[in-house]
Parts: sequence; C-alpha cells; structure tokens
Amino acid sequence: MGVMGESVKVMNDPDLEALYASERSGLVRLAFLMTGSIETAEDVVQAAWTKALPRLGAADRPGAYVRTAVVNEARTRLRRRRAAPRLPPAVAERIDEAAIELWDALRRLPERRRVAVVLRYWGDLSTDEIAAAMDCRPGTVSSLLHRGIDSLRKELGDD
Repeated sequence: MGVMGESVKVMNDPDLEALYASERSGLVRLAFLMTGSIETAEDVVQAAWTKALPRLGAADRPGAYVRTAVVNEARTRLRRRRAAPRLPPAVAERIDEAAIELWDALRRLPERRRVAVVLRYWGDLSTDEIAAAMDCRPGTVSSLLHRGIDSLRKELGDD
C-alpha cells in the first residue's frame, strides 16, 4: 500500500530494463546538449534515473517522467556551475564551424531559454510537454522560445 491507503503500481524488472534501454541514449544526448559534457550527461542521467525509479510505477508516461527528471538534474548542475559550458575540444574538432557557432550562441542564452529551445528543437517536445518538464506554464514556454529564437537570430545574423 502507498501513502494514505493508495495502492502503488510497481514496474517489474523487465519493464524497467526495457524503459532504460529505449530511453537512455536519448536522455544522455539531451543532458549533453544541456551541459556540454558527456561525463556530466552520463552522471545526470544516472542520478535522474535513480531519483525517478521509486515513482516510475505511478507515472502515466514513465519515459516523460524520466526526461523531466533529467532536465531538472541538468538544470541543477548548471546552476551550480553558473554558466553554460564551452564545447569540449574533442567534440569541436569533429563538427563543422556552423554547428560550433550555434553551440556558442546557445550557451550564451539564459538557462531557461536554452533549456526551452533544446527541448523544443532537439527533443521535439510540444509546448505543453516542455511546460511540464520545466514546471512552468505553457505561456511561459512560448515566451522563452520566442525570446530564445530571437536572440539566436540576432546573434547568428539570421534576421
């Protein structure tokens, strides 16, 4: 029994393993785009997974629940660092100049705008899904996206 007599649905091991297998690589990529470090991204996903595990059985959409946990954990780590990371040299040497320019422009965005833009255009999430992941209202997400894209256009010279 759960809290106050509610029954708690528990995911069995095969369900958890399947969820982890299907979601892990996308979550690591998401965390990498937010943190700029593959090592930090791996740590973020592991920590988020561990924190989310006890509640996954009660989640209507476990994959979305874990994604939200990853976003929150990555944001916590970014706040601790106070700045978005530079692109690691090993990664920078393997991608073209336009991608590096975009990365640098993204990292200069305020954290909430950067998170909203990454979730929308990399994660392909709807405004409502982003609002749930960021724990804010859909109108706030729309504003963050608008301002983030406007800033990127100005900085990249794409008026």
